[in-house]
Amino acid sequence: MVREVIALSVCVILSVPMLGCQGKTAQFNPKLAHDFFPLAPNSVWTYRVNSKSQHKTYVVTDKAIGEKYVPSLNITGQVVEEYYNMDRGGIRPIVYITRNGYWTRLSGLDYSKDDIEAPAWGRSEEGAFMPATLMPGINWKSQIFPFGHLPGSFDIRQLHRTFFEPADIVVPAGHFSGCMRIETEALYEGGSYAKIGKPLRLVYEDYYAPHVGLIKTLALEGTAHGPELERVELIRFFSPQALAVSGAESAQALHP
Repeated sequence: MVREVIALSVCVILSVPMLGCQGKTAQFNPKLAHDFFPLAPNSVWTYRVNSKSQHKTYVVTDKAIGEKYVPSLNITGQVVEEYYNMDRGGIRPIVYITRNGYWTRLSGLDYSKDDIEAPAWGRSEEGAFMPATLMPGINWKSQIFPFGHLPGSFDIRQLHRTFFEPADIVVPAGHFSGCMRIETEALYEGGSYAKIGKPLRLVYEDYYAPHVGLIKTLALEGTAHGPELERVELIRFFSPQALAVSGAESAQALHP
């Protein structure tokens, strides 16, 4: 959910141990293919962003609101509110929709009282950033328009590949097993990049845990072996569904 912040920053210059286990080599479970991007209402993800391009570290918090119809966009989608603890931060809405089997992210939005509105220049659209059914061995292309279709703005062309991670992925929020990695080669072109005649190439590695969602992102310069520019890691996660399951299990233990 914080991928677009990384993209723009590069251009401009409760733990959950019960959801992961340690020391095991996992195998992909096809039954979990729909569980890598859960958006249950009132779920909260808190990330630490270490931005070497901005020379700062800050925190981003995402809260799932639920499915809503957005009249200004004439679409119905899953709304997530994102908060940054940095200058000119505040709360911004993001809308997620599925098209042709892939998730699309609509951002660059704002609130007008309680209504979601797009700025005059349009909306930032990241189409097909991940499959709705996430499995190993998927390859696809997508394109991002960070500033909508504003004349003179750049776009980002992307090539994606999915991989299963047999080893645990460790972040401040805990150890997570059974994760999927989406590797993305991104080419920034047009706009200012066309003027200087030199597009920007980045590689993103996004790690998703079942029943949790995004737990880690790396932005690397040039290739997968290039220098690290940005690192995003999950530091806290809360899910009312996990809490309900835990409560039900406790009740069953007390009253078998």
